Amino acid sequence: MTIHSEQINAMQAWFALRNEPDFISATAEDRYERRLALADDMKEADVIDGGDWRELTEEALLAYADELA
Repeated sequence: MTIHSEQINAMQAWFALRNEPDFISATAEDRYERRLALADDMKEADVIDGGDWRELTEEALLAYADELA
């Protein structure tokens, strides 16, 4: 699989969320929504495929569940 710069930038944005002050101070639900929106944006821009999108949305759901526990 060839990784393009757009994919690298998208994944950097995904992991950068964790360090954004407004993301950190948001509610668990808001963080979940932002993760889903970012995954949707990446898929819509054809930066990731359906399998990658599924993995990111599953990660978002697991993070949300963990934050509620």
